[in-house]
Amino acid sequence: MAPSLRRRRLHAAGAATAALLADTYLSLTARPLRTSAMVAGIVLGVASATAAVVVADTQRAQIDKRFDAQRSHFVVLVANGDSSHAFPSRRVSEIEALEPVAAAGELSIWNDGVAVATSRFARTARVPLIGATASGLAAAEVRTVSGIPVRAIDRLPGRSLVWVGVALARRLGIRMDLPQTASIASRPYTVAGLLRDDAGFGYVDDAVVMASALARVRYGPGKTVRFLAHVRPGAAGAVAEYARAALDPTGQRQLADATPPDGRILLGHVTSDLRRIGLALGLLVGLIGMVAVANTQSMAVSQRSRELGLRAALGWSRRRIGRLILAESGIAGLLAAILGCGLGLLGAFVWCRLQGWQLIVSPSLGPLVVAGGTLSSLVGGVLPARRAASISPLEAMRS
Repeated sequence: MAPSLRRRRLHAAGAATAALLADTYLSLTARPLRTSAMVAGIVLGVASATAAVVVADTQRAQIDKRFDAQRSHFVVLVANGDSSHAFPSRRVSEIEALEPVAAAGELSIWNDGVAVATSRFARTARVPLIGATASGLAAAEVRTVSGIPVRAIDRLPGRSLVWVGVALARRLGIRMDLPQTASIASRPYTVAGLLRDDAGFGYVDDAVVMASALARVRYGPGKTVRFLAHVRPGAAGAVAEYARAALDPTGQRQLADATPPDGRILLGHVTSDLRRIGLALGLLVGLIGMVAVANTQSMAVSQRSRELGLRAALGWSRRRIGRLILAESGIAGLLAAILGCGLGLLGAFVWCRLQGWQLIVSPSLGPLVVAGGTLSSLVGGVLPARRAASISPLEAMRS
């Protein structure tokens, strides 16, 4: 008896849910202008929140790259001229031999957004492609988490090997307990190991790293070719001047000293403030959307008092009427949140493209924004639902 009773209850619950969804669909489509007004506020709110958070995250990455140069214990030289040839190894060794220098070498961003996937059918991520030497990675304090030590990168320039940042490895599901391959710009590579950087070059954790010699052969000159030296605090200016003269005596590379005063503390404040601004704006817009839904639904309940009273006269319970209003709010909120999320991403993409930035979108942003928009709409529909459930048939007929 118990299984049979359980099946009957499940069947009844399914039938009630289907009837509620059908009533909600008819109610929303019967008055398209009212539905559009309710949806519009949520769409604008979700779109604004999505665009704000995405642009804030993208700006954080851009500022992080800019502030790479603002470390008093790092020297950064950027090549604005001919970057088709590697930095002379003999000159690099001379710079490394200086007493204030701990390590020095190339750490270049070859491409701001190269397509990376673990297989033809796996999802593709667009991440920075970094071309570097072992000494350049040592200067940035990049360390190997697992796999072949990255210090071997110079000894294997002819092999199709890459190292992957730990954040990117998590996104793509790359593990080093089994042989791994990755497609980078439609070329196959063997994943040699996983990397992490704790010295401020955080984008390495979400990037692909290969030997700069291999990158020049496969992809030509890099987009942002840089020489990096890890120096004793206070010696950055003198080392930068010496390195410019040693690495570019003819001026063909047009090396620019990108080593301003220390900005580590300022960087932390700026990036965290940007994130807070994006989140605060998202919460504010969510609150506005919730109020807009409550206002629209309240007016709709007033305008529909006859209809709701007639439903009550036909035998609808107060709970059923309240569920109808809540279902209208929830479904309208879900559709509006999906549309608003898409519009927000499109707006952020256009803005970042105009600024020349590589768009950065957290994989969890879309589901969180859609869930937040739907929840805000449901919360906004609670009071109108209670008001609708309290309308009596007699009051409705008198109105």
